[in-house]
Amino acid sequence: MSIMKRRSLFLTLFCCICFSVSAQVDSFQQNIIEYLNNNGTESQYNEAYDQMFVVLNRQFVDVPEEVWNEIKKGKDKSVQDVIEFLTFAYRKHFTEAEIIKMETFYKTETARKLVLGTNDLTNEDNDKIMEFFESEIGKKIEAKRQDLSVDIAEISSHWSRDLFGEKMSLLVKKGYTTKH
Repeated sequence: MSIMKRRSLFLTLFCCICFSVSAQVDSFQQNIIEYLNNNGTESQYNEAYDQMFVVLNRQFVDVPEEVWNEIKKGKDKSVQDVIEFLTFAYRKHFTEAEIIKMETFYKTETARKLVLGTNDLTNEDNDKIMEFFESEIGKKIEAKRQDLSVDIAEISSHWSRDLFGEKMSLLVKKGYTTKH
């Protein structure tokens, strides 16, 4: 099966699953959400949400601060929505037991330091990090990195495009125009 056909099939299945899943979250999905909240993914999407407004601000003329504040609302829900969509990509590549191992590591103080990019990692921390990435689950993460990245990029692209369009539409409906 070609890469394009696989991507189309994944996207089709992803959309079907997303729209058919009820609001109830199962334990597997909850474990993935917790993992994504601990491994820095949630922070990345919070930052992406904020950066989108930097781009919008450059494109629109004379939008008052109170209007920006109004259209910025919904960040938490939007970020949690994309996190929930990302769970489907992780389900495709990892078992629940593997996600639990990943989640357990990323809840540690060592992993928090790693995610935050602090410069205070000790030799003991570095040993723990190496031990994790040399473990069976660490090797699987590395083996799945490329395929998972493709799935994540697809989901992220849809999320950011839809979000950008929604916020841009709100500004246009309020009568603001883009710079020429």
